[in-house]
Amino acid sequence: MLPSKESVFTVDTTGDGKADSIQIKVINLLLPFTVPENIEIGDFKLGSFDFNNINLSEYFSVFLDDRPLNLSKESLNVDTIKDYFSLFHKGESFNFDDILEGKLSGRTINLGDSVSILITLNPDTLSELTKGPHAVKIDSDFISNLIINFELDENNMNLKFDPKNT
Repeated sequence: MLPSKESVFTVDTTGDGKADSIQIKVINLLLPFTVPENIEIGDFKLGSFDFNNINLSEYFSVFLDDRPLNLSKESLNVDTIKDYFSLFHKGESFNFDDILEGKLSGRTINLGDSVSILITLNPDTLSELTKGPHAVKIDSDFISNLIINFELDENNMNLKFDPKNT
């Protein structure tokens, strides 16, 4: 689902020639599935969650190459998350509000389809994404812990983002 050299890219979304975001491309290698109307992960129910008062650090810890990323309410607010996060499927973009409003509900992710998560990063974090192996680790009590191992090289760094190729 996440091949090391084919799943994570640093991309330029503005056309200025500089990477400003990270694209995580997940390929469905298991079975076709339909996105449910109500997204629930463990006890976490997306539809009944108050995102205006969220402190992500209470729910998730995210590490880039074993360095913790600051997800505190003071460093990230909902508007920041909404501005920095998009999901793409078959060239169609869904922002954070779209997902909360259920606009993904009923969408079928077929075998072989890819879904891309695009996250705008600050320049300091992007500067740490150099050529070579890296890992993003997500620790949470809500979902199984996840480690995404990836490797960056000239084939997946500073690419022009193409929403049709997601």
